[in-house]
Amino acid sequence: MAAFSLLVIGSLLAPTAFVGRQFRNAPGALAAAQPLWLCAAGASFVLAVVCAGCAWRSAFRLCGGSIGRVDACARYGVGSLVNSLLPCNIGGACRVVLFSRTLPADQRLWVASGVPAAVGAGRALLMSFLVLAAAGSAALPAWTALVLLTAGCVAAAACLWARRRSAATGRFARLLDVFDALGRSPRGAASMLGWLAGSVAARVVAVASIAAAVGLAAPVSAALVLVPALAVTTLVSLSPAGIGVTSGAVALVLHQRGVDLTTALGAGLALNVVEAAAGLAAGIASGLILASRGAPARRRTLVLAGASACLVAAAFGVAGFIA
Repeated sequence: MAAFSLLVIGSLLAPTAFVGRQFRNAPGALAAAQPLWLCAAGASFVLAVVCAGCAWRSAFRLCGGSIGRVDACARYGVGSLVNSLLPCNIGGACRVVLFSRTLPADQRLWVASGVPAAVGAGRALLMSFLVLAAAGSAALPAWTALVLLTAGCVAAAACLWARRRSAATGRFARLLDVFDALGRSPRGAASMLGWLAGSVAARVVAVASIAAAVGLAAPVSAALVLVPALAVTTLVSLSPAGIGVTSGAVALVLHQRGVDLTTALGAGLALNVVEAAAGLAAGIASGLILASRGAPARRRTLVLAGASACLVAAAFGVAGFIA
């Protein structure tokens, strides 16, 4: 997997030699970014991970799982760590396995496998409102929200259908347990959507902070366009932490909105570096929390995790500015 990752990263970075002077000047634009805004972006990315972990917790509790908020965020954060080190979004499968251990033993892996679909549909529904907000500011055409709205409507229909279906015990039927639970518990569905809304809002704040750090005008408007675009690139990214894909998508979107290529590439590099640092820091802290045993050990682990997170964030920050 490591060799495959290096191959993908090399194939992504090779075409940059043809970009010319603008790409060579992009690290200078990154070095000129305001550190305070970059720190705010990193904290917002970590908050997005926490909110997403709580959303998964809400879904698994509806399926009969017993899990606390800290434990849920730690399990979700380990998936972020895996995504930062391995390609093809393998962290999603890692999250399913870790969260499935909180369910009853009967076909729990099949039940857990349906949760990412439900959470993804809820996130798509929220992204559609984000796209509509961007359309209101003339940043995106309104029709682009139709696909996301369709995904949300399909999920709502699945919840209603699963609620009315007869009881089934097959493995594939267990995939719909989460939709059945969401249809029967509007309060639980609202809780999951609320945490997902917090995660999406945190990502908007993070991307807007990156835009403000590199000196872009109207950073919130840029974030409303970039966050849905990054959600799509995450699904098709093959490299660890979206290296090359994320920065390229950000540069392409910003350049199409009239930003000069050097600044657009600098913003893409800044976002990629800060998000990767936040994912590694949150993942290391999550792994240490899961490995701890007992309350005293957990307190020591939290202190060590905080120190490790600071070191990782500082290392990535220094590497990003030196590059």
